[in-house]
Amino acid sequence: MHGGCAVQKLPRSVSSYHATFPLNRSSGLPDLAPESVEYRGYFQIEAHPSHSVIYRPGDPADRVYILRKGRVRLVRTGPTGTRSVTGILRPGDLFGELLRPEGTVLDEFAIAAGETEVWSIDNHSFQQLLESRPHLALDVIRALEERNRAMRRRLLGLTFKEVPARLADTLLVLADTHGDPCPHGGEYDLRGITQQDLADLVGASRSFVSTLINEMKRDGLLGNVGRILCIRDVRGLRERAAFEK
Repeated sequence: MHGGCAVQKLPRSVSSYHATFPLNRSSGLPDLAPESVEYRGYFQIEAHPSHSVIYRPGDPADRVYILRKGRVRLVRTGPTGTRSVTGILRPGDLFGELLRPEGTVLDEFAIAAGETEVWSIDNHSFQQLLESRPHLALDVIRALEERNRAMRRRLLGLTFKEVPARLADTLLVLADTHGDPCPHGGEYDLRGITQQDLADLVGASRSFVSTLINEMKRDGLLGNVGRILCIRDVRGLRERAAFEK
């Protein structure tokens, strides 16, 4: 257990395990709804305060995690100690390593971005759960395919697009996955997304991303209210995201 999280242990019919899997907008797992007594019994439930570490490099890759409330950043550390955000998770997302060989260790940090609730299960119990419920296994496969599509999209962006187009594309993805209706006259609010997050996700420096964001604000694509970034023109962002090298 990391970061002083409070753990709520529930009766279970299988052994405890740390795992998470998605229940998000595009690939939900409806049978894992919070009110599902059947599934609650399988999971360890943890409350993590903001900035606490859920797991770190070197921890055993023997659990699967599902984010139930809040947000989580996935962070990798380079050889020189620099950190880079590789993913920002929303409620319903599955993370950790699924069904890896015994002895495998994790190679990234999972850090709470605000107050979070995480459900987890050990790999052996997770496998038993999937074998006994094939429909649930199909939902997990769909969720993993969504993750693979996102990784391919990011890789293609790094290969074929310049930073301005990558930034526009990343903003569109975040609007779809993390955006809230904007009460300030825009289309979406991106609450909790920082310029450093955007810089890490597009593979550029924070200063360059800040310059591009200011340009997008002048062009009417973006706005802000305090620290909240607002997307004002989705169509304009799509046009900018379409540019290739």
